[in-house]
Amino acid sequence: MKKNHNYKLTVRYIGSRYHGWQRQPNHITVQQVIEDCLENLFKEKITLIASGRTDAGVHALGQVANFKTFSYRKPSEIYKYLNATLPRDIGVLSVEEVPLSFNARFSAKGKTYFYRIYTKPDPFLYGFGWYISKKFDIRKMEEALDLIRKYRDLKSLSKKGEYLREDIDIRELFLRFDGKIIEIHITASHFLRYMVRKIVGHTVRVGTGSLSIKQLKEILDASDPNRGIYIAPPEGLFLKEVYY
Repeated sequence: MKKNHNYKLTVRYIGSRYHGWQRQPNHITVQQVIEDCLENLFKEKITLIASGRTDAGVHALGQVANFKTFSYRKPSEIYKYLNATLPRDIGVLSVEEVPLSFNARFSAKGKTYFYRIYTKPDPFLYGFGWYISKKFDIRKMEEALDLIRKYRDLKSLSKKGEYLREDIDIRELFLRFDGKIIEIHITASHFLRYMVRKIVGHTVRVGTGSLSIKQLKEILDASDPNRGIYIAPPEGLFLKEVYY
């Protein structure tokens, strides 16, 4: 007997107290918490498929996941149950029944992430950004992002040991600065693990003067994860949206 209902969830969460999205032994994760709630509702084993995993401490404004089940329940019932039972740092934005062919990971056409850096002390941003008190050269940071955007092979800005693709299509990569907060936004066809955090880490080094544009280009040209050593902490990273 095949599972004949497929539900799509759009979820937001604060990642601070979770060991990332993906279920892991001996750690609490976002996937585990949501699956446990769904299993209580459906009285069967539930496996969520996400658009991609987020690392420990990373937040999401629009993570997408789907699950298949033998049982039918109204999307509104699932929505109400989850938001009534999930911890307050996880919220469900929407639930809809979708075709059985829909897969949150493989049906995705692209994603947007942003990374937040705050340059003046603010306890209300603690855990939701990377505090750096150094002076930045914003023009140099923009130059670094312009350079990175030209590359489809970003293996140097990824985690070593992972399966690495070379055909990344970066559709947008830019920063905004309001005098206190720097936000680096990136939309791409797909993402390598640690890619956004390494883009930010190296761009910050360029902006503070400890890495030149020439050195950044040499790192990118090397196509080697061992060359890209600067990685931003996870708490400033947000998965904003997934596109289908």
